Amino acid sequence: MRLALVTVALALAGIGAVIGQEPVINRSAPMTLTGEIVDISCYKQKGVAAGTGAAHVDCARMCVLEKGAALGILSDGDGLFRIWGPAARDKFLKVQPYIGQTVVITGTEVILSNNYDVRSFDLQTIKATKKAQ
Repeated sequence: MRLALVTVALALAGIGAVIGQEPVINRSAPMTLTGEIVDISCYKQKGVAAGTGAAHVDCARMCVLEKGAALGILSDGDGLFRIWGPAARDKFLKVQPYIGQTVVITGTEVILSNNYDVRSFDLQTIKATKKAQ
């Protein structure tokens, strides 16, 4: 009986680990996007006027560090993409300096098996740029 319970517990733990990995079910060809790095939850709740730009940088950083919020790119013409993959590790440590800035990123759009509310982007490179006027 004890062995059966241990086996069931290990099996359930394995299922939880697989679910948390957000398996990629499709990946686009490499692409480049230009846009602003934003806190997705604030952007969705507050919109462009209050959820983007230099005035929102401190709030976005606090949300990422203290609340585990996700960062994304609000791209010019392509919409909102959640940053996914290695760039999302350690609370978006490598992306945080770019919050509120216009950037050019490269990578691939990924379709995840359990994420349907926002498109995701496996960011490979990021570079600050000046937005065209």
